[in-house]
Amino acid sequence: MKKRIIISLLCGLIICCIAVYSFATTGIVSTDTLRLRKSNSTDSSIITLLSIDEKVEILERTENGWYKVKYIDSKTNNTYEGYVSGDYIKVNEEIKTPPANPSEDNKTSDEENKKQPEEDKNIPSEEEGTKENVEESTTKMINKGEKIYKIPLINSNTISILENDVTVKIATELNGWSYVTSENLEGWVRTEKLKDTGAKNKIGYINTNSVNFREKPDLSGKVISALSKNAEVEIIEENNGWIKIKYKDNVGYVGTKYVSDSKIQTTSRSAASRKAKTPTKTTKTATKETEIATTETLPAKAEAVSANANASEIVSYAKKYLGYRYIHGGNSPSGFDCSGFTQYVYKHFGYSLSRSSSSQAGNGVGVSKGNLQPGDIICFSGSKGSKKISHAGIYIGGGKFIHAANSRKGVIISNVDGDGYFYVCARRIIN
Repeated sequence: MKKRIIISLLCGLIICCIAVYSFATTGIVSTDTLRLRKSNSTDSSIITLLSIDEKVEILERTENGWYKVKYIDSKTNNTYEGYVSGDYIKVNEEIKTPPANPSEDNKTSDEENKKQPEEDKNIPSEEEGTKENVEESTTKMINKGEKIYKIPLINSNTISILENDVTVKIATELNGWSYVTSENLEGWVRTEKLKDTGAKNKIGYINTNSVNFREKPDLSGKVISALSKNAEVEIIEENNGWIKIKYKDNVGYVGTKYVSDSKIQTTSRSAASRKAKTPTKTTKTATKETEIATTETLPAKAEAVSANANASEIVSYAKKYLGYRYIHGGNSPSGFDCSGFTQYVYKHFGYSLSRSSSSQAGNGVGVSKGNLQPGDIICFSGSKGSKKISHAGIYIGGGKFIHAANSRKGVIISNVDGDGYFYVCARRIIN
């Protein structure tokens, strides 16, 4: 009788040990980033990402060398169950492969079993077949100054820090991160950093007599055609001094400063005397310095709503919009970007400014920093020593200017010197 009891106890102990051995073994992640997938294949969608030295509970090993594991996120306490490649899990014991005839959930085809174990890649590739939440690419905007990461971890290496607002497409989303692409950019960004660009592309108009429409954003790019003044174009993306546009059935590029958000008013016969006073500049054909093929007419004073407006009126009007929100591409009280704000304020007083900050640096007449007066347009670069204009505002006196800063601050007043802005030049629009 005692022997039976002892044997029963030993059998129970053995069963418990086997259960712990088979189903409660701890594994350690041995690579920087490891994907937890829904099934034991690189074609399967990703559930979450595991970091090096994180622990998982190994439930079983599949025939093709993957582990079925349970993972508890230490930050959120969320529990996940899925599959990881066995090549990137360290265990002290041998994990037995389950018996033949596995359940339907764990079956893999002969082709899948022949696949090599998942490699430690930093970003999803087409071969991995990452099938995430985004079924169709979505266009979003990322503000200047945001960081693009190599892998979706906040402490990973950055690919770049944006010098300008950039429009991107979302390729995939994962645990609060988005993998984004554009003409010159690929990488991961925190999803909350993405901003809506609007359902439709913005419409713009060519603001000079003739401009080259090129296949790529470079003066060496093949010319598709020459676009004439007031040609209507669909704006797809703006970046680094070029605008990607669609015109009729063609997609290509023109210089940013040659596109405005409204048509250029043609001068009537009765205004012939005013037209004669319009300042012009002549440019060479297809040189490295210019894209203009003909003489370019600079924006001039339009039919004035308040023809005798003075600087104080312009400053007072601009201050009415303090606190209004920033929207990339915006030029109305529903949302402004920097050049949209300056353009909107001056338009109220009958002055037509170019649409971008870089092209506004050619409006009016130049003034030195020491001779700034309220109402002057001031232009800035994004870094010390750079002359590349990326921001504009209106000088209000006392070493300060009003401007549409960014999506976090909206329309604010800042110091000309400091506050992260680097003065390049100033233009006087009114006499």
